[in-house]
Amino acid sequence: MAHIAFFILPAAGHVNPTLSVARELVARGHRVSYALSENYAERVLATGAEFLPYPMDQDRFLATMVPQQDSAAYTDQQEFVNMMKWMLELTRQTLPGFEAHFEDARPDVFVCDPSSFWSGHILAAKWGVPVIRSTPTYVANEHWSLHPPVDTAEEQQENPETGELFGVIAELLAEHGVDKSIGAFADEVHSGPALVYLPRAFQYAGDTFGEEVGFVGPCTSANSFHGAWEAPATGRPLALISLGTLYNKQPAFFRACVEAFADLAWDVVIAHAGGVDPAELGEVPAHVQVHEFVPQGEVLRHATLMINHGGTSTVLQAVSEGVPVICVPQMAELHATATRVEQLGVGAKILRKDISPERIRETVLAVAGDGKVRDAVARLRHEIESAGGPAAAADAIERLVAPVPAGA
Repeated sequence: MAHIAFFILPAAGHVNPTLSVARELVARGHRVSYALSENYAERVLATGAEFLPYPMDQDRFLATMVPQQDSAAYTDQQEFVNMMKWMLELTRQTLPGFEAHFEDARPDVFVCDPSSFWSGHILAAKWGVPVIRSTPTYVANEHWSLHPPVDTAEEQQENPETGELFGVIAELLAEHGVDKSIGAFADEVHSGPALVYLPRAFQYAGDTFGEEVGFVGPCTSANSFHGAWEAPATGRPLALISLGTLYNKQPAFFRACVEAFADLAWDVVIAHAGGVDPAELGEVPAHVQVHEFVPQGEVLRHATLMINHGGTSTVLQAVSEGVPVICVPQMAELHATATRVEQLGVGAKILRKDISPERIRETVLAVAGDGKVRDAVARLRHEIESAGGPAAAADAIERLVAPVPAGA
């Protein structure tokens, strides 16, 4: 039995795909530990994994780690600096406790989210333990990236906005006996073996990544956290509308959706994740349901179409159920997904500036009535089913476990 430790960014889109993988590892007899913020305790414990909580200011996390620049690439230097500060602070806060906890039973493999803080990466480097990246969205290489080209970490120190931060990282590595340059450490965080929760066909330049990058597809199908939901018995088409949990404070968007469907013979389910007060939506027709949360997978099994923010996990969960999507992207990664949706023909995108009831209605009817879209969804659904899911992810993790010497 191996000991696998997960260090994941405390955001639903990053956590949820890993839960089915943890459940699979536990079923195979492995010990699984999760270092995660306290609000994910119930989800983690339901997998059979051990939970190692740390306190976190959720408001600061949302203000710091959620990109707000609505563009097709990450170019906001101040957002980068703010994220780095948060990651450093959380690393300093949590690292001593995690090191003490794991000292007598060190993990055999660390599963680390490159977008999160560095406690797992530093312990892995200090102890010589292999790391596999956990990535719910696109990976980058020399052929494709959401980030504009940058120099090495050492050269970036010349930038006054980042130089101090890189100095603190160097001190942190030295304090914990990690004899690596900042550049070498950064390379390790963002390279090597990886679990990518996409099918290879959805990744930009997917054929340029080697076998060490495992495109295992979305692993969210076994996860349900939000109770029961009963499908309408009308037999009409059904639209699910959600902007996820991070970009959901948009009452004008949800009002436009209500108006778009007001006179259509559709059933509609809106899940606003607490982002709006239902009273802000005005008069809501009887065929439009408004919920804080719904069991998304269950609703998708009855859906004709989904309107969402362009999160990769959300889009691929919809396609996994044979449902085309309309994406309303909010930042660079979501723009990339919305564009990929159009390129692969599995739906459409509407920019936030173009949102109106008329545009939503027009796009819904066009996508829902297009046989080519349905065919494209079927093709991508097959790619997802062939990617291997949680079992393939667990296989990749097990390959990194050092064999036990004979007679040990």
